[in-house]
Amino acid sequence: MAMTMSNTELPRVVATIPVGPKPIGVAVDVHNHVFVTSSGAHHVSVIDSSTNAVSATIQVGLRPESVAADPQFGVCVANGGNNTMSVIDRFNAVIATVNMGGPLGPPFNAVRVAVDHLMGRAYVTNRLSDRVAIISISGDPSFVVPDFIDVPGPLGVAVDPASHRVYVTQPDFNRVSVIDPATKEVITTIPVRQQPAGIAVDPQRHRVYVANSGFKTVSAIDIAAGGTAAGGIADIDVGAGPECVAVDSRGDVYVTHPDGLVRLIDAGTDSVTARIAVGSQPAGLAFESHSNRVYVANSGDGTVSAIDLAAP
Repeated sequence: MAMTMSNTELPRVVATIPVGPKPIGVAVDVHNHVFVTSSGAHHVSVIDSSTNAVSATIQVGLRPESVAADPQFGVCVANGGNNTMSVIDRFNAVIATVNMGGPLGPPFNAVRVAVDHLMGRAYVTNRLSDRVAIISISGDPSFVVPDFIDVPGPLGVAVDPASHRVYVTQPDFNRVSVIDPATKEVITTIPVRQQPAGIAVDPQRHRVYVANSGFKTVSAIDIAAGGTAAGGIADIDVGAGPECVAVDSRGDVYVTHPDGLVRLIDAGTDSVTARIAVGSQPAGLAFESHSNRVYVANSGDGTVSAIDLAAP
Protein backbone atom coordinates (compact mmCIF):
# COMPACT_ATOMS: atom_id res chain seq x y z
CA MET A 1 0.00 0.00 0.00
CA ALA A 2 1.30 3.47 -0.85
CA MET A 3 2.12 5.83 1.97
CA THR A 4 -0.12 8.82 2.53
CA MET A 5 1.68 12.10 1.88
CA SER A 6 1.26 15.15 4.05
CA ASN A 7 0.60 18.55 2.53
CA THR A 8 4.28 19.45 2.86
CA GLU A 9 5.25 16.32 0.90
CA LEU A 10 2.89 16.75 -2.03
CA PRO A 11 4.75 16.60 -5.35
CA ARG A 12 5.35 19.77 -7.29
CA VAL A 13 7.26 20.98 -10.34
CA VAL A 14 10.85 21.89 -9.46
CA ALA A 15 12.17 22.56 -12.98
CA THR A 16 10.86 23.44 -16.44
CA ILE A 17 13.26 22.42 -19.19
CA PRO A 18 13.03 23.65 -22.83
CA VAL A 19 13.52 20.78 -25.30
CA GLY A 20 12.09 21.83 -28.67
CA PRO A 21 8.72 21.89 -30.43
CA LYS A 22 5.99 19.36 -29.67
CA PRO A 23 7.62 16.95 -27.23
CA ILE A 24 5.56 13.77 -26.84
CA GLY A 25 7.46 10.73 -25.58
CA VAL A 26 9.58 10.33 -22.43
CA ALA A 27 11.79 7.46 -21.24
CA VAL A 28 14.56 7.03 -18.65
CA ASP A 29 17.64 4.82 -18.47
CA VAL A 30 19.71 3.55 -15.53
CA HIS A 31 22.30 6.34 -15.80
CA ASN A 32 20.27 9.39 -14.71
CA HIS A 33 19.27 10.21 -18.28
CA VAL A 34 15.82 11.26 -19.46
CA PHE A 35 15.06 10.97 -23.19
CA VAL A 36 12.40 13.19 -24.75
CA THR A 37 11.16 13.11 -28.35
CA SER A 38 10.54 16.48 -30.01
CA SER A 39 8.28 15.53 -32.88
CA GLY A 40 8.30 19.05 -34.31
CA ALA A 41 12.09 19.12 -34.65
CA HIS A 42 12.91 15.47 -35.42
CA HIS A 43 15.25 15.07 -32.48
CA VAL A 44 15.60 13.51 -29.04
CA SER A 45 16.76 15.61 -26.10
CA VAL A 46 18.81 13.97 -23.35
CA ILE A 47 18.23 15.48 -19.91
CA ASP A 48 20.65 14.85 -17.02
CA SER A 49 18.35 14.25 -14.06
CA SER A 50 21.08 15.34 -11.60
CA THR A 51 21.11 18.85 -13.10
CA ASN A 52 17.77 19.04 -14.98
CA ALA A 53 19.68 20.37 -17.98
CA VAL A 54 19.79 19.13 -21.58
CA SER A 55 23.14 17.40 -22.11
CA ALA A 56 22.69 16.29 -25.73
CA THR A 57 20.39 16.62 -28.73
CA ILE A 58 20.23 13.72 -31.19
CA GLN A 59 18.74 13.89 -34.69
CA VAL A 60 16.61 10.85 -35.44
CA GLY A 61 13.88 10.09 -38.00
CA LEU A 62 10.94 12.21 -39.05
CA ARG A 63 8.47 13.12 -36.31
CA PRO A 64 9.71 11.02 -33.38
CA GLU A 65 6.75 10.31 -31.13
CA SER A 66 7.75 7.64 -28.63
CA VAL A 67 10.90 6.42 -26.91
CA ALA A 68 11.92 3.45 -24.77
CA ALA A 69 15.26 2.72 -23.10
CA ASP A 70 17.00 -0.62 -22.59
CA PRO A 71 19.88 -0.90 -20.09
CA GLN A 72 22.01 -2.91 -22.52
CA PHE A 73 20.85 -2.52 -26.09
CA GLY A 74 20.22 1.22 -26.34
CA VAL A 75 17.37 3.67 -26.72
CA CYS A 76 14.63 2.97 -29.27
CA VAL A 77 12.75 5.82 -30.91
CA ALA A 78 9.56 5.34 -32.95
CA ASN A 79 9.39 7.89 -35.79
CA GLY A 80 5.84 8.47 -37.03
CA GLY A 81 6.81 10.61 -40.01
CA ASN A 82 8.68 7.88 -41.91
CA ASN A 83 7.64 4.77 -39.94
CA THR A 84 11.12 3.86 -38.74
CA MET A 85 12.74 3.02 -35.43
CA SER A 86 16.01 4.77 -34.57
CA VAL A 87 18.39 3.06 -32.15
CA ILE A 88 20.70 5.23 -30.04
CA ASP A 89 23.74 3.84 -28.22
CA ARG A 90 25.21 4.96 -24.88
CA PHE A 91 27.38 7.55 -26.67
CA ASN A 92 24.24 9.26 -28.02
CA ALA A 93 24.90 8.11 -31.58
CA VAL A 94 22.26 6.63 -33.88
CA ILE A 95 23.59 3.15 -34.68
CA ALA A 96 20.62 1.71 -36.58
CA THR A 97 17.46 2.73 -38.38
CA VAL A 98 14.85 0.01 -38.84
CA ASN A 99 12.34 0.51 -41.65
CA MET A 100 8.98 -0.92 -40.65
CA GLY A 101 7.14 -0.25 -43.91
CA GLY A 102 3.43 0.32 -44.08
CA PRO A 103 1.47 3.50 -44.72
CA LEU A 104 2.67 6.89 -43.59
CA GLY A 105 0.42 9.75 -42.66
CA PRO A 106 0.24 13.23 -41.18
CA PRO A 107 -1.56 12.42 -37.89
CA PHE A 108 0.52 12.92 -34.77
CA ASN A 109 0.60 10.40 -31.96
CA ALA A 110 0.15 7.31 -34.14
CA VAL A 111 3.16 5.19 -33.08
CA ARG A 112 4.51 3.97 -29.74
CA VAL A 113 7.42 1.74 -28.67
CA ALA A 114 8.21 -0.48 -25.67
CA VAL A 115 11.12 -2.83 -24.99
CA ASP A 116 11.51 -6.17 -23.23
CA HIS A 117 15.10 -6.39 -22.02
CA LEU A 118 15.20 -10.10 -21.15
CA MET A 119 13.61 -11.09 -24.45
CA GLY A 120 15.80 -8.66 -26.39
CA ARG A 121 12.85 -7.22 -28.29
CA ALA A 122 11.28 -3.91 -29.14
CA TYR A 123 7.56 -3.65 -29.89
CA VAL A 124 6.37 -0.79 -32.11
CA THR A 125 2.73 0.00 -32.78
CA ASN A 126 1.48 1.76 -35.91
CA ARG A 127 -2.14 2.81 -35.71
CA LEU A 128 -2.27 3.49 -39.45
CA SER A 129 -1.05 0.05 -40.56
CA ASP A 130 -3.06 -2.06 -38.06
CA ARG A 131 -0.04 -3.98 -36.81
CA VAL A 132 2.60 -4.28 -34.14
CA ALA A 133 6.22 -4.75 -35.20
CA ILE A 134 8.51 -7.09 -33.24
CA ILE A 135 12.17 -6.12 -33.62
CA SER A 136 15.16 -8.06 -32.28
CA ILE A 137 17.48 -5.69 -30.41
CA SER A 138 19.89 -8.42 -29.25
CA GLY A 139 21.88 -11.15 -30.93
CA ASP A 140 23.87 -11.02 -34.14
CA PRO A 141 22.78 -9.43 -36.32
CA SER A 142 20.61 -7.05 -34.35
CA PHE A 143 17.83 -4.87 -35.74
CA VAL A 144 16.91 -7.24 -38.54
CA VAL A 145 13.70 -7.02 -40.55
CA PRO A 146 10.88 -7.10 -38.00
CA ASP A 147 8.08 -9.59 -37.61
CA PHE A 148 4.54 -8.24 -37.49
CA ILE A 149 1.38 -9.06 -35.57
CA ASP A 150 -1.99 -7.95 -36.92
CA VAL A 151 -3.71 -5.77 -34.30
CA PRO A 152 -6.39 -3.37 -35.59
CA GLY A 153 -5.69 0.27 -34.70
CA PRO A 154 -2.94 -0.26 -32.07
CA LEU A 155 -1.57 2.69 -30.12
CA GLY A 156 -0.23 2.40 -26.57
CA VAL A 157 2.11 -0.48 -25.79
CA ALA A 158 3.66 -1.79 -22.55
CA VAL A 159 5.51 -4.96 -21.54
CA ASP A 160 5.20 -6.93 -18.31
CA PRO A 161 8.83 -7.89 -17.52
CA ALA A 162 7.65 -10.78 -15.36
CA SER A 163 5.39 -12.62 -17.81
CA HIS A 164 6.74 -10.91 -20.98
CA ARG A 165 3.17 -10.39 -22.09
CA VAL A 166 2.69 -7.32 -24.30
CA TYR A 167 -0.31 -5.05 -23.74
CA VAL A 168 -1.61 -2.90 -26.61
CA THR A 169 -4.40 -0.33 -26.48
CA GLN A 170 -6.89 -0.10 -29.35
CA PRO A 171 -8.66 3.27 -29.16
CA ASP A 172 -11.15 2.47 -31.94
CA PHE A 173 -12.28 -0.74 -30.24
CA ASN A 174 -12.25 0.25 -26.55
CA ARG A 175 -10.04 -2.65 -25.59
CA VAL A 176 -6.55 -3.87 -24.76
CA SER A 177 -5.02 -6.78 -26.67
CA VAL A 178 -2.59 -9.14 -24.92
CA ILE A 179 0.23 -10.63 -27.01
CA ASP A 180 2.00 -13.85 -26.05
CA PRO A 181 5.70 -13.42 -26.94
CA ALA A 182 6.18 -17.17 -27.39
CA THR A 183 3.58 -17.51 -30.13
CA LYS A 184 3.62 -13.89 -31.29
CA GLU A 185 -0.16 -13.93 -31.29
CA VAL A 186 -2.97 -12.09 -29.55
CA ILE A 187 -4.20 -14.46 -26.84
CA THR A 188 -7.00 -12.36 -25.39
CA THR A 189 -8.59 -8.93 -25.41
CA ILE A 190 -9.69 -6.96 -22.35
CA PRO A 191 -12.56 -4.45 -22.63
CA VAL A 192 -11.96 -1.02 -21.12
CA ARG A 193 -13.58 2.41 -21.53
CA GLN A 194 -13.67 4.77 -24.50
CA GLN A 195 -10.55 5.40 -26.60
CA PRO A 196 -7.80 3.83 -24.47
CA ALA A 197 -4.47 5.50 -25.25
CA GLY A 198 -1.57 5.40 -22.80
CA ILE A 199 -0.75 2.23 -20.87
CA ALA A 200 1.69 1.21 -18.13
CA VAL A 201 2.48 -2.00 -16.25
CA ASP A 202 3.19 -2.31 -12.52
CA PRO A 203 4.85 -5.75 -12.38
CA GLN A 204 5.29 -5.78 -8.61
CA ARG A 205 1.58 -5.35 -7.96
CA HIS A 206 0.45 -7.27 -11.06
CA ARG A 207 -1.53 -4.40 -12.51
CA VAL A 208 -1.93 -2.73 -15.88
CA TYR A 209 -3.12 0.89 -16.00
CA VAL A 210 -4.93 2.26 -19.07
CA ALA A 211 -5.78 5.91 -19.74
CA ASN A 212 -9.20 6.07 -21.39
CA SER A 213 -8.76 9.29 -23.36
CA GLY A 214 -12.36 9.41 -24.58
CA PHE A 215 -13.76 9.09 -21.09
CA LYS A 216 -12.77 10.22 -17.60
CA THR A 217 -11.19 7.14 -16.09
CA VAL A 218 -8.05 5.09 -15.80
CA SER A 219 -8.74 1.35 -15.93
CA ALA A 220 -6.74 -0.65 -13.39
CA ILE A 221 -6.53 -4.25 -14.59
CA ASP A 222 -5.48 -6.98 -12.17
CA ILE A 223 -3.49 -9.61 -14.04
CA ALA A 224 -2.64 -13.21 -13.16
CA ALA A 225 0.82 -14.75 -13.33
CA GLY A 226 0.08 -15.62 -16.93
CA GLY A 227 -0.46 -11.99 -17.79
CA THR A 228 -4.19 -11.94 -18.58
CA ALA A 229 -7.05 -10.30 -16.69
CA ALA A 230 -7.69 -12.17 -13.46
CA GLY A 231 -8.86 -10.08 -10.54
CA GLY A 232 -11.18 -7.77 -12.42
CA ILE A 233 -11.02 -4.19 -13.67
CA ALA A 234 -11.42 -1.08 -11.53
CA ASP A 235 -12.35 2.26 -13.09
CA ILE A 236 -10.65 5.18 -11.35
CA ASP A 237 -12.24 8.59 -11.96
CA VAL A 238 -9.50 11.07 -12.90
CA GLY A 239 -11.37 13.68 -14.95
CA ALA A 240 -11.89 14.10 -18.68
CA GLY A 241 -9.31 13.22 -21.29
CA PRO A 242 -6.55 11.21 -19.59
CA GLU A 243 -3.76 10.67 -22.10
CA CYS A 244 -0.68 8.87 -20.72
CA VAL A 245 0.20 7.02 -17.51
CA ALA A 246 3.34 6.16 -15.54
CA VAL A 247 3.97 4.25 -12.30
CA ASP A 248 6.53 5.14 -9.63
CA SER A 249 8.46 2.79 -7.32
CA ARG A 250 5.68 2.87 -4.69
CA GLY A 251 3.01 1.90 -7.17
CA ASP A 252 1.41 5.35 -7.36
CA VAL A 253 0.20 6.34 -10.81
CA TYR A 254 0.63 9.64 -12.69
CA VAL A 255 -1.78 10.64 -15.46
CA THR A 256 -1.48 13.49 -17.97
CA HIS A 257 -4.48 15.56 -19.07
CA PRO A 258 -4.89 18.21 -21.79
CA ASP A 259 -5.89 20.78 -19.16
CA GLY A 260 -2.26 21.12 -18.06
CA LEU A 261 -2.57 18.96 -14.96
CA VAL A 262 -1.05 15.67 -13.89
CA ARG A 263 -3.29 13.63 -11.57
CA LEU A 264 -1.73 11.40 -8.94
CA ILE A 265 -3.55 8.14 -8.14
CA ASP A 266 -2.76 6.60 -4.76
CA ALA A 267 -2.21 2.88 -5.33
CA GLY A 268 -3.59 2.05 -1.90
CA THR A 269 -6.95 3.75 -2.36
CA ASP A 270 -7.35 3.90 -6.17
CA SER A 271 -8.28 7.56 -5.88
CA VAL A 272 -6.80 10.88 -7.01
CA THR A 273 -4.89 12.48 -4.13
CA ALA A 274 -3.09 15.34 -5.91
CA ARG A 275 -3.33 17.54 -9.00
CA ILE A 276 -0.04 18.98 -10.22
CA ALA A 277 0.08 21.91 -12.64
CA VAL A 278 2.65 21.38 -15.41
CA GLY A 279 3.02 22.93 -18.89
CA SER A 280 0.66 23.19 -21.85
CA GLN A 281 -0.90 19.98 -23.23
CA PRO A 282 1.14 17.41 -21.29
CA ALA A 283 1.60 14.12 -23.11
CA GLY A 284 4.13 11.38 -22.28
CA LEU A 285 5.77 11.00 -18.89
CA ALA A 286 8.16 8.68 -17.05
CA PHE A 287 9.38 8.05 -13.50
CA GLU A 288 13.13 8.49 -12.88
CA SER A 289 14.12 6.58 -9.75
CA HIS A 290 17.51 8.16 -8.96
CA SER A 291 16.06 11.64 -8.60
CA ASN A 292 12.62 10.43 -7.41
CA ARG A 293 11.00 12.61 -10.06
CA VAL A 294 8.43 12.25 -12.81
CA TYR A 295 9.33 13.96 -16.09
CA VAL A 296 6.43 15.20 -18.24
CA ALA A 297 6.59 16.25 -21.90
CA ASN A 298 4.49 19.37 -22.48
CA SER A 299 3.62 19.15 -26.18
CA GLY A 300 1.97 22.58 -26.26
CA ASP A 301 4.92 24.69 -25.14
CA GLY A 302 8.06 22.68 -25.95
CA THR A 303 9.11 21.99 -22.38
CA VAL A 304 9.52 19.16 -19.89
CA SER A 305 8.28 19.52 -16.30
CA ALA A 306 10.28 17.79 -13.58
CA ILE A 307 7.99 16.81 -10.71
CA ASP A 308 9.70 16.13 -7.40
CA LEU A 309 7.66 13.47 -5.64
CA ALA A 310 8.54 14.68 -2.14
CA ALA A 311 9.16 18.38 -2.70
CA PRO A 312 8.98 20.60 0.42
